[in-house]
Amino acid sequence: MREKLTQLKHQLEQAIRSIPSWFAIAVAVILLVALALWVEDGIKIHSVQDIFSRKTIKVIFAQAQSIAVVVAVILYLKEAPDRKAHKHYEAWRVIDSAAAANVSTSYARRIALQDLHKDSVSLRGLDAPGANLARIGLTRVDLQEANLEMVNLQEANLQAADLSGANLGGANLQKANLRGANLQKTNLQAANLRDADLSEANLREANLQKANLRGAELWRAALWDANLQDADLRWAEFQGPELDGAKLCRTTMPDGTEMSQDG
Repeated sequence: MREKLTQLKHQLEQAIRSIPSWFAIAVAVILLVALALWVEDGIKIHSVQDIFSRKTIKVIFAQAQSIAVVVAVILYLKEAPDRKAHKHYEAWRVIDSAAAANVSTSYARRIALQDLHKDSVSLRGLDAPGANLARIGLTRVDLQEANLEMVNLQEANLQAADLSGANLGGANLQKANLRGANLQKTNLQAANLRDADLSEANLREANLQKANLRGAELWRAALWDANLQDADLRWAEFQGPELDGAKLCRTTMPDGTEMSQDG
């Protein structure tokens, strides 16, 4: 539903942008003047001369303020796509500057990321290693192939996010909401996923080697061909079939036992 509304909004913006400004203003002014003349008592237009009568001109001039408002609104709407493009450019500039300066904590970068996501801009390929993004809200975000190595995403809301192919090696995802997230082929080596919600997440072929999954929720998660070698699953919650096809060499299970070979 959200995607359809976004697409409809984009189509409407494109349609508005395709109409020449002079044409939109002319039509709006003509309609406004025609309406003003129609509701004014004692004015009847039978010829071109009637349009330029003193009484008609007086009514038209009385609508000058309304006409100015209509023109301003039309110009504002016409310039909206350009303003949005400029805003996105500035947001990416802030993000790139923070990455180039190797700044871990940047409030401006956090706001820029959330603004871009709010405008349904893909964050695919984002480069923000070591960034502090704790408790950020990016539900359903597109972060495919992003470089988020050693990033702090503690208690972040990444529900239904697409992180497939991303690098989250050594990242802190403690108590993060990753319910329904796509983590296929994602690098989560040595990541801290303690108490994280990974229910119904796609972790096929993910690298979870040496990952801390203590207390994590893995209900109905897909872990086929996932590498859980040396991972810690103590107190993790799942039914059992979730681990079918996963590589469990030296994996610490919920009861504290250690798998001696691949399962």
